[in-house]
Amino acid sequence: MNLSNRCLALCLALCPSVMCGQNAKRPLTVADSIEATQVLETSGREPVLISPDGRRYIVIFEHGDISRNATRVELLSGSTESLEAASRAHIVARLLSKSTAAARDLVGNLRWLSDSEHVVFLWDDGGGLPQVVEVDVRTHKIRKLTHHRIPVIQYDISRNGRTMIFVAQTPHNFSRSRVLERKGFVVQQQSIWSLLQSDFDGWTRRLRYETFVSSLGTEGQPRRVSEPDRQWSTPPELLTLSPDGRYAVEVRPAGEVPKDWDKYTEHMFKDAYLPPARRHPNEPNLVRQYVIVDTVKASSWPLWDAPENPRGRVVWAPDSRSLIVGPTFLPAARADAAGLSGSVVAEVDVRTGRFVRVPVPAETTGARYVPVRWNNDGVIELADASSAARDGVRLKYKKAGAVWHLIVQESHHGWTTATVRIELRQGLNTPPSLYAIDASGRDQLIREVDPQLRSDFMLGHVDVVHWKALDGKAWSGLLYFPVHYELGRSYPLVIQTHGYSPDAFSLDGAFTTAFAAQPLANCDIAVLQLGGPDGGDQNITGTPQEPQVYMAGFEGAIEHFVSSGLADREKVGIIGFSRTGWLVEYMLTHSDFPFAAAEVADNIDGSYLQYVLGDAALKSSFESDKAAAPFDSGLETWFRDAPGFNAEKIRAPLRLEIDSRPIDRILEEWEMFSNLQYLGKPVELSVIPDIQHGVHILQNPAQRLASQGGTVDWFRFWLKGEEDPAPVKTEQYARWRELRRLQVDNYENATTMP
Repeated sequence: MNLSNRCLALCLALCPSVMCGQNAKRPLTVADSIEATQVLETSGREPVLISPDGRRYIVIFEHGDISRNATRVELLSGSTESLEAASRAHIVARLLSKSTAAARDLVGNLRWLSDSEHVVFLWDDGGGLPQVVEVDVRTHKIRKLTHHRIPVIQYDISRNGRTMIFVAQTPHNFSRSRVLERKGFVVQQQSIWSLLQSDFDGWTRRLRYETFVSSLGTEGQPRRVSEPDRQWSTPPELLTLSPDGRYAVEVRPAGEVPKDWDKYTEHMFKDAYLPPARRHPNEPNLVRQYVIVDTVKASSWPLWDAPENPRGRVVWAPDSRSLIVGPTFLPAARADAAGLSGSVVAEVDVRTGRFVRVPVPAETTGARYVPVRWNNDGVIELADASSAARDGVRLKYKKAGAVWHLIVQESHHGWTTATVRIELRQGLNTPPSLYAIDASGRDQLIREVDPQLRSDFMLGHVDVVHWKALDGKAWSGLLYFPVHYELGRSYPLVIQTHGYSPDAFSLDGAFTTAFAAQPLANCDIAVLQLGGPDGGDQNITGTPQEPQVYMAGFEGAIEHFVSSGLADREKVGIIGFSRTGWLVEYMLTHSDFPFAAAEVADNIDGSYLQYVLGDAALKSSFESDKAAAPFDSGLETWFRDAPGFNAEKIRAPLRLEIDSRPIDRILEEWEMFSNLQYLGKPVELSVIPDIQHGVHILQNPAQRLASQGGTVDWFRFWLKGEEDPAPVKTEQYARWRELRRLQVDNYENATTMP
């Protein structure tokens, strides 16, 4: 028995003792998961935000309210002056949102003002348009700072609260579209999606945004920033004001792409982002760059002659004259190999674009580190990107003349203040709790985030597990054990195909769309939450090797857990979400393993119809995935690799789920759905409630119940033969029993063929 198998066997032997205390608890359901309280990230991807004077902290709690189909949000604030003071935290705001936006977008970009008495954030209550609001932590009064007629998407505010910059959707003038409809028109640059929405002039609502600067406390209207009118491929993500409020940095679509940008060597930029930007300059693409906004003149200009690295972060200098960017590309004319690969950290002057590199030690690889702080004493801090807001190694630099020097490399623990630091403690099997810790190491519990998770519910034990893929690569993931696990008994297994943290507590696994790890474990189904190949998969993402590597990882996991005795080979299911939906469909059409059931949600599928419907950026991405376009000799590759062309090979009952963008998502799933229907195979295409307002990562209670509840019902039915007796689900199971009849017919036909 190898080491990995021995570790698994030890864990299996210990699990019964873990389960002993669970007998008095009740099973955790999808509804319980939805109503469980969680901590939302504030800003900088941190769960705790310390006030400028270091004397207060704030944390955001969120949980679903199924009875009202809403989300409740609470802002908890406390003192950092002593352990006892920190533990006397209190709620400074209670909010209710009917929004269907993702959880992280309900309270966006939380900011303390310099008086340490007011916090500002972008709030979406679902009843009106998202706007910027302010909360007084002393009086608990809430007031709106913006009253924009169009949804505000992103914002930032100066420390003194006097200057605000925000990005809003650009309103559409429908008159030109109505004229075209009456007179008739020729399709030119319009996308299929704008035409389906009757925007015949080619307007695509989610792809156009404009920036405004506002001086708070004055009667003047917000001023629109002078900037090119371009279509965005993704919503605005970065918008950060300098400390004095004079400048802001944001990421915008690049205009004309300079010829020397062809020199950049980073795989995704070179092979997936750049080609469509070259061939179709008038269409949205993923080539973006940093832009500086002058808030006084309401003007803007590119930071420098280099594209943005999507993995990069930005930190302003205290004097507002420059910023640290990293990891980043350098201007091609002055870049070495590291600068061309996008793995440099650099200080950039915001007015001239001149830069000075920060010499990250070669053994740490610059691509790992991002800037997190520029202190008033001139010291900058870089942190490992995987733990930039948490514990980990920090590199500190100080400038001597025109050169940055490494002055210390040290471990960083939590969020520090002069007296105490505030930590969110959690583990794979330990629900989150908020603690205060003083300089001596003494700690004080502030509060458990959700005490019921510990006291009331049965939870499957979770462990980090390791295995070898069939191609020999090492893989890791999280295994959620069935709550009634018994040594020597095999269980159904469901694989959730991407995203996990090896030390964070999670009821769902990685996402709230489709994934439902603990509710499945409470149905005595083992769940394997995957990450990817150990060491990352950047070198294979967007290449023809990607689906093959993941298929080898999935198959290796199945063989590992079947051979250990945990999993029943005849009862294995798999879920793909977003990009890994394509990888799941690839496995269903290219692997010999007989899955008992499968599900894909809100996903790309690497097939022909999605290619035809997609813009230039998506087409280029699919061509990169297969190293071929679906024309001429490239068609042979597509016939071999695209799941839609291989639907007849699928043997597992397949549930397709649509969670966002109804018109295009339904069309994008239609190739696989209609092919399987035509072939008489068991398939279901499920559309969540209120799909016109669906999002990729769900938080709305009704939508999560449909998605995650559908997952649990689907795999219970196919892996265990169980049905939920709730009357509201009678029609569902009548439909699925018909699918089971199709599955039996397909199996019998397959076994009787010569």
